[in-house]
Amino acid sequence: MQLISSVKKAMDLLKLFTVERPELSLVELSSHMELHKSSIYRIMSTLAAAGFVEKDRVTNKYRLGLIFLELANHILNRYDFRERVKPYLEELAKKTGEIIHLAILDGADIIYLDKKGQAQPLTVATKIGGRSPAYCSAMGKVLLAVLTRQELTKVLGEGPFKRMTSNTITEMPRLEAELKKVKHQGFAIDDEEAFPGIRCVAAPLKRKEGEVIAAISATVPKERMGKERIRGIGQLVKETAQMISERCIESQIGQ
Repeated sequence: MQLISSVKKAMDLLKLFTVERPELSLVELSSHMELHKSSIYRIMSTLAAAGFVEKDRVTNKYRLGLIFLELANHILNRYDFRERVKPYLEELAKKTGEIIHLAILDGADIIYLDKKGQAQPLTVATKIGGRSPAYCSAMGKVLLAVLTRQELTKVLGEGPFKRMTSNTITEMPRLEAELKKVKHQGFAIDDEEAFPGIRCVAAPLKRKEGEVIAAISATVPKERMGKERIRGIGQLVKETAQMISERCIESQIGQ
């Protein structure tokens, strides 16, 4: 497939804007892209004219345009089950006293669709619409576990994968074994594999025919998540996922 280079460059520029880097100057954009400032300027001017970026008149730095809020809402509205799922997530957050997430798989990442519960002194700084690597998260494992070996390789590659913590599974054979276990038991555990000091338990949301389309998880600081509590919270997460699957999931979700 032949790509239009100018469009790809524009998309790559937009991806440079993050929570940590909400505004970038021409010099900063040029250094990240290894493109001349004049080329960057033409692309950014075109994006600004279309509303995809804005330029601060004082600092001359660029930031993403408000059009992305509209586009994000269009995407989230495709997952109309979010509203029906919310009460179950809120109830699970109340029962556990922990942070509850809802996520889907997008390529090699999970994308957070919702987050419930009160912030804890030690927790993860996740945001709705944010991404995390799937291979080292409990929800990611649940969503990857249903893929074939060929599909898994296409999504993640052969590895080794980036080590996020000392517990991260970085080799494909070990990940495959873990995913087989997850598929068999119907839930997944992230044992400080993505963030130090954080453990998660996740379970799948399924259509009636058994297709896994999303996952929910409880995120808990390690000091409150011993083996006994893992079993207790794991059971609550699995029961909630089953209730959501039976009562809220319709066949057209995500289509």
